[in-house]
Amino acid sequence: MNITKGFVLHLFANTKNFNLIFVDNNSTDGTSEWLREGMQNQQWQVVTAMKGNEPTNLGVIGGRNLGVRYVTSDYFLNIDNDQYVEEGWLDVLHQRLSEGYDIVGCEAWKLVPPSKGEGVVVVGGQAHKRSYFPHKRCVNRKDDWTYIGCGGMLIKKAVYEKIGLFDERFSPAYFEDPDFCFQALQAGFKLCWCPECKITHLAHQTFNSQKLFEKNDQFVQSWTRFKDKWNGWFPRRR
Repeated sequence: MNITKGFVLHLFANTKNFNLIFVDNNSTDGTSEWLREGMQNQQWQVVTAMKGNEPTNLGVIGGRNLGVRYVTSDYFLNIDNDQYVEEGWLDVLHQRLSEGYDIVGCEAWKLVPPSKGEGVVVVGGQAHKRSYFPHKRCVNRKDDWTYIGCGGMLIKKAVYEKIGLFDERFSPAYFEDPDFCFQALQAGFKLCWCPECKITHLAHQTFNSQKLFEKNDQFVQSWTRFKDKWNGWFPRRR
């Protein structure tokens, strides 16, 4: 809950003119009750993940998809509760969107292109071929990047309307962001990485605290499904 409270403090101190939708993915540490207090004070909207009549955890991907369904504006921004924003962060993203881009994000990674005779990488004690492995988080504007991360990603609603939401074959987590970017690129949308957007990411705080799944096993499972889905296709170098 402290991570989420810190997120809220930074967001409200450094952001203007926004509507906030929280997805409560069956929080168990008192966060649910705290979120509902804020909703009653009209600070934000809360959407509860449900299975039948019971609260549930839909995973990262299912939670994102649930939240998107409540968006009524022409654009939407995914942001995780472990991402702390700084002054001017949203203005920078909107500026890039106004320049003709359809998806703008603050984090970017480079994937290993698929190739024959490639090397291997060890994940969870097992060796795997390196095709599509996210081997580098980009930090400099000149870095060659392959995809933008979902957290801190500003997206025109027209993108969702054409290509759909995040593919839940990768649920509960991993590889939904490169998959979404690949789909958007194939559909003709323009993507922009915006490294000057100031967001500090305290990565995987929820994963580490709740232990929702075994990370290495889930990573390999989603990675395998991603490789099977894209089967050699790779974005052209910018």
